[in-house]
Amino acid sequence: MKQLGYPLHFVVTATSRRQRPGEVHGVDYIFVSEDQFLSWIHEGELLEYALVYDQYKGVPKEQVRQALAS
Repeated sequence: MKQLGYPLHFVVTATSRRQRPGEVHGVDYIFVSEDQFLSWIHEGELLEYALVYDQYKGVPKEQVRQALAS
């Protein structure tokens, strides 16, 4: 779709789990501490989130703000 010129933006999910070997921050996930993730929840800075296998995963609103601004 991007190659056809559609204005799409790929959203990278944030996670509270540790980065694994070979993973790239900002490409595979946005890796943050659990404290940072809980802060985003408290501040309402996530579009959605879930606790999966004792690790948080979610979409930061800033990802969408940047896409809309571009």
